[in-house]
Amino acid sequence: GASAVGLTAAVTRDENGDWGLEGGAMVLADDGMCLIDEFDKMNDNDRTSLHEAMEQQTISVSKAGIVATLKARCSVVAVANPAEGRYDPQRTFAQNVNLTDPILSRFDILAVLRDESDPVQDERLADHVVCSHIRSHPDANGDDKSVRPKLEQQASHVEPIDQELLKYYIIYARQKIFPKLHDIDKDKL
Repeated sequence: GASAVGLTAAVTRDENGDWGLEGGAMVLADDGMCLIDEFDKMNDNDRTSLHEAMEQQTISVSKAGIVATLKARCSVVAVANPAEGRYDPQRTFAQNVNLTDPILSRFDILAVLRDESDPVQDERLADHVVCSHIRSHPDANGDDKSVRPKLEQQASHVEPIDQELLKYYIIYARQKIFPKLHDIDKDKL
C-alpha cells in the first residue's frame, strides 16, 4: 500500500547534508487528480495523515527545522479491496473495506464494483489474457503469434450467412411473421 510520506511530503537530506522538502503524490497532483491503489493496505497512522490533506487541501510539515504548508488541492480517487476477498452485501461499506468512518467521510462518492463469480466468463477471460500474452511475448514464434482464444476458434467455424439469403429472410419475416406481445411480455420489456 501507499505510505503517508509518499502521498504527502518528506524531509530528506541531500548529498551535501542539507535538509530538503520533497512533495508526495498529493502535492505533485495539486490542481489535478491523485489516484491511490490498495488504500485498504495502508496502516492507520498513514491514513490519518491524509485527513488534513483531504479536508483542508494542505499538508503541514514541521521536521528538521523545516516548517511549511504545501498545497494539495487535488481530487483523490482511492481503490480498496474487500477485507475478506469478496464483498459481502450484508455488511456496511466500512466493514467490507475495513476503513474508519472519519477517512470515508472525506470522500464525496463511495462506489462498489463487484466481480460476480461466473466460471464460464472467468474461463473465457483467462483464455483471452493467456493467448494475448503468448502472442505478444518478445520470443513468440509464428505458431505463437497465431494462437487464438477457444471462443474465437469456435466462432471461426461458423460460416457467415450469404447477403442475398439474409435479404430474402428479412423480406420473408416482414411479410409472414407477426409477433404479438402479451401483458407479461410487456412487463419484462
